Amino acid sequence: MMGLTPETKVGAEFTGKRKTISETRVFAFSGGRFDAQGWPAKNIHTDLEFARSCGLQTRSVSATQYMGYLIELMLDLFGKSWLSYGRMDLKFIAIVDVGDQLVSKAVVTSREPEGSKTKFSLEIWCEDQRGNKVVVGTAIGLI
Repeated sequence: MMGLTPETKVGAEFTGKRKTISETRVFAFSGGRFDAQGWPAKNIHTDLEFARSCGLQTRSVSATQYMGYLIELMLDLFGKSWLSYGRMDLKFIAIVDVGDQLVSKAVVTSREPEGSKTKFSLEIWCEDQRGNKVVVGTAIGLI
């Protein structure tokens, strides 16, 4: 995938890498300390019974885990400048479970000069294998 350039047009669409949520990564991310007795910790992320006891139908992968997929896409689009100038605002709108496949997406909604750089605003989201959005938001960065 090619990143943003000052000439990238409003309406340009970008798609990140498709990722499958693995149980191993969920346990590593949300299971607590690896050396803790009874690892992984039982919580809404790692244990179906615990999640159901909290009123959920299934486990809920930690949203910050797949927020990283959007950050990866922003780094692909903006390069290192994302680390200094990038911002995002997100809303997590659906449950993600182990085995779901997510893909991050972005559409340029505005482009304007800012000093010697170009400021881009993007609509961003991740969708699952059924095409349902699970997180939506906006991002701003400079090139």
